[in-house]
Amino acid sequence: MELCNVLKYDRSLYPGKAVFFYKTDGNDFVPLEAEINRIRGQKAGFTEAFTPQFKSKNLAPQNLAHCNPLILEECYAPPNVEHIYCRFSLRVQANSLKPAGCSDPEVFALLEELAVTFKECAGYKELATRYCKNLLLGTWLWRNQNTGNTQIEIKTSLGNCYQIANTRQLAWDSSWPADAQEVLDELSQEVHKALTDPTVFWHSDITAQIETAFCQELYPSQTFGEKSAQGEASKQFAKVKCVDGRYAVSFNSVKIGAALQSIDDWWVDDAAKLLRVHEYGADKELGIARRSPESERSFYSLFVNVEQYLTELKKQLSEPEYFISPNIYYLFAVLIKGGMFQKKAEAKSKSKSKTIEQA
Repeated sequence: MELCNVLKYDRSLYPGKAVFFYKTDGNDFVPLEAEINRIRGQKAGFTEAFTPQFKSKNLAPQNLAHCNPLILEECYAPPNVEHIYCRFSLRVQANSLKPAGCSDPEVFALLEELAVTFKECAGYKELATRYCKNLLLGTWLWRNQNTGNTQIEIKTSLGNCYQIANTRQLAWDSSWPADAQEVLDELSQEVHKALTDPTVFWHSDITAQIETAFCQELYPSQTFGEKSAQGEASKQFAKVKCVDGRYAVSFNSVKIGAALQSIDDWWVDDAAKLLRVHEYGADKELGIARRSPESERSFYSLFVNVEQYLTELKKQLSEPEYFISPNIYYLFAVLIKGGMFQKKAEAKSKSKSKTIEQA
């Protein structure tokens, strides 16, 4: 199969912003606010004293002892508060069953047939289970996972409530206790139904109760903006304005989505880490692409083999147990993420440029 000039998929996972708050005897929702601190930072960076060639700069002894004034936003649990809460909503839709836009009817029909066959082979169940693992493990809390014992509660639009008493007792690749495994299985069934049935409107409300130490530091999302103005904090957090005018620190929805989509361990056999689903397998820790074009494991390198994967899946339908290639799981994980997957129409672009030059 060749890539079309127009090919796009709407995403299937729609997380909202995750808001931090705490509770008091008289209020079940008190927004957790950031505070601005002015500190005297140390001049301790490499470039303060060395050139790129590792030669020492001509400095007076006191130059490196001077402070570097900084204005930062920081976030701490208030005194006498034992638990901090973080809450967000998640909506799931069956948008990977067919393209949201495709310029080639044959390709559209082929991709739709692939999704139907993948569904018949129970492929979506594995993906649903992986997303739910990240929900129940609190992966979306990022650095706050190490704050303290954490309870996760998920209320779904079907009227069910699922709870994990302590995420610290669970791990991605370990055997889960029977009660936690039951929660995972039942929640996965709901998400699987939402991923495979376009008539289902499914959403959930997820809340983490985080045990904190006295005035424990917390880590919301940081914003990326223009250079801060004079007197403004150089590091600022994402925030949500509450009805009373106060601002609660938060995670942006993209960061929540990144955590839920950290399911790609198909990028190499016996992978040691889970990557966020990405067309080129971006590994943010090391700053490299695990699925580079040269590896022939990139999304586009695999996507052109759709006919081959469709044949493989159809053969599996006649088997007593289904075995689905890791490459196929990865392809559908990218389609669930959504995006624009077409190639540039080079021939048309060149012809247009020639026409313009002639005119």
